[in-house]
Amino acid sequence: MGYTELELELSTDFKHDDLGKIISKKIRSDDFTFAILRKSLDARNKRDIHWLIRAGINSPALTGESPVIKKLPLPGSRHGKKKKTVITGCGPAGIFCGLILQGSGYDTVIIEKGADVKKRTEDISRFEETGKLNKNSGYCFGEGGAGTFSDGKLTSRTKTISLEKNFVFEELIKAGAPEEIAYMTHPHLGSDNLKKIIPVIIADFISSGGTVLFETEVTDIHKNGEMITALELSGANTGKMEGDKFIFAPGNNSFDLYRLLLSRNVGFSTKPFAIGFRVEHLQETINLAQWGRKTLPGVKAAEYRLTATHAKGAAFTFCMCPGGKVVQSAPRKGLSVVNGMSDYRRNGKFANSAVVTPFTIEELTGKPVSPSQALDLLEGLERKFYNYSDSFNIPAIRISDLLNGKTSSDLPSSSYPFHLISADFHELFPSAVLCRLIGGIGIFKKKLRGFEEGIALGLESKTSSPLKADRTSNFTTSPFTNLYICGEGSGNAGGIISSAADGVKTAMAVHRAE
Repeated sequence: MGYTELELELSTDFKHDDLGKIISKKIRSDDFTFAILRKSLDARNKRDIHWLIRAGINSPALTGESPVIKKLPLPGSRHGKKKKTVITGCGPAGIFCGLILQGSGYDTVIIEKGADVKKRTEDISRFEETGKLNKNSGYCFGEGGAGTFSDGKLTSRTKTISLEKNFVFEELIKAGAPEEIAYMTHPHLGSDNLKKIIPVIIADFISSGGTVLFETEVTDIHKNGEMITALELSGANTGKMEGDKFIFAPGNNSFDLYRLLLSRNVGFSTKPFAIGFRVEHLQETINLAQWGRKTLPGVKAAEYRLTATHAKGAAFTFCMCPGGKVVQSAPRKGLSVVNGMSDYRRNGKFANSAVVTPFTIEELTGKPVSPSQALDLLEGLERKFYNYSDSFNIPAIRISDLLNGKTSSDLPSSSYPFHLISADFHELFPSAVLCRLIGGIGIFKKKLRGFEEGIALGLESKTSSPLKADRTSNFTTSPFTNLYICGEGSGNAGGIISSAADGVKTAMAVHRAE
């Protein structure tokens, strides 16, 4: 059996049967099998927008050799030797770390302060109807982590996780994810799919002997010298949880857990991160800007990624959600943080994205800042946005007014579930931060037609962790020899895929330490 790869240009509304016919014609044979290896949209010429397809073909009519596909070398099923691993956090890092450890013979327990997906969905619906937030069962915490209620983007810029990434994709597809995630240039699952996929993966973990304790919070750490011996638990499960290895996989919202670890002298340092606001437009505005038309057959909704560098600094867009909505992702009452989400079809009326600027916490204070002080400063800003209305109603402004130094006299309709309040953002953001953001959107409006027609709303402060765990080369974090910190909350990952891959790498590090 021979092999070759073909680069094809196809219309946006091509059918799978069309692809087979084209391949047959090109290799001059009807005896073949093929797989799509890569699919990306080429919209550089608005008069000729098309898919770029790379296909791998196997056929007796070909002479080339098939490429060798490398697989992640997983540890054997008896490796764990009955040792117990305790994972705190049921987001991507915790889930995929747990899958591998349980599969390699460990007795693995995942502790999650939030609820399962079903209860989270009910609690979020109730929150958006009443404004009453269940702090441990909302957009931040619970089964699947914050990513469960997001756009479900599966892109990652990390270059060193190809094997781990492939393993994660295989598990997602096995749990019901569309197979296209393996070859799309910008794959995404959508929150509606994630809410089905994550419970399937968790069920697989449990069926292999793993345990998940939902609505259970870690409140203390017991130690003996350089070893953690147990965790103190409260909530649905109380008491001590003893173990041999302890893995913390917190999201970057888990400030209470950060503070607990810091109180036990666990090594963290501050790191650069980014803050800003969400922007929202009509999806038709983005489609027209990107495609030159309101709709494009075979493509869900137009996306954008914008960067800007100017005399005062830099700004960029992050977590763009086509056809999505803006949500309130505060970890508890008294704080206000916005985020974006969308479903797989991306067929909502609005498009939203974070517009943020990178900086260090020391730039705001003009002096060195400890990790705990960094948490306090960031929470102080989130509290300021909540206090503006003493509710989850959020400050907002038309982008055109922000650029012209005005306060908006009125605001358009929005996807945000609560009210928007016209505000002067100069009263809310640190001046250096807002200056960089305004400079950035001044450039964005030149790059994306109609950008100034949108609105800016709320505070986006959870693009990444403000702290980074001081991990050793074997993934442990001082002063403990059996403590591992991974995922977004470790400061070593960002997003679903890099977090899941970091969980995989952490599990492999635990395996190597035996």
